[in-house]
Amino acid sequence: MKILSDWRNRILGFFVITIVAIMVIAVLWQVFTRLVLKVPAVWTEESSTYMLMWCGIVGAAYAYGQKAHVGMEYFAYKLSARHRRMLEIVIAILVGYFAFQVMLIGGINFVRNAFVNHQTLPTLGIPTGYLYLCLPISAFFIITYSIEFVFKDVSFLIKERTR
Repeated sequence: MKILSDWRNRILGFFVITIVAIMVIAVLWQVFTRLVLKVPAVWTEESSTYMLMWCGIVGAAYAYGQKAHVGMEYFAYKLSARHRRMLEIVIAILVGYFAFQVMLIGGINFVRNAFVNHQTLPTLGIPTGYLYLCLPISAFFIITYSIEFVFKDVSFLIKERTR
């Protein structure tokens, strides 16, 4: 399980870093073509906007997995270790449920509708279904993180109880 978790973290981290690097290159190219060549590249603005979207949504999945996502921990740390773990189980279940219902099911419907309606990005001409794939992909990773967190916290509570 640890090996799969490490691979997942590396893949997501590498993907987010790659998207950011490509986005930076696209923006720098836009500035170069606009200021130096005096003929701005038309594809860079749209592509960097959508790369930012991918980066944000996939990055949120990665941040959730690293427990680096914004959270209200003030009240949680006032609880005992046992109650804090129980709260973390509830939160992981709710996050996983949200990711499943909204991001996975809704994202799949969104992607399917975009392909069925033949929607394309105006400048790039790429089907928007590819753009929206970030939703179900991120949902998959958030759900796997949620399941992992629930199992870790439940096993902690079981070990604590047997002491």
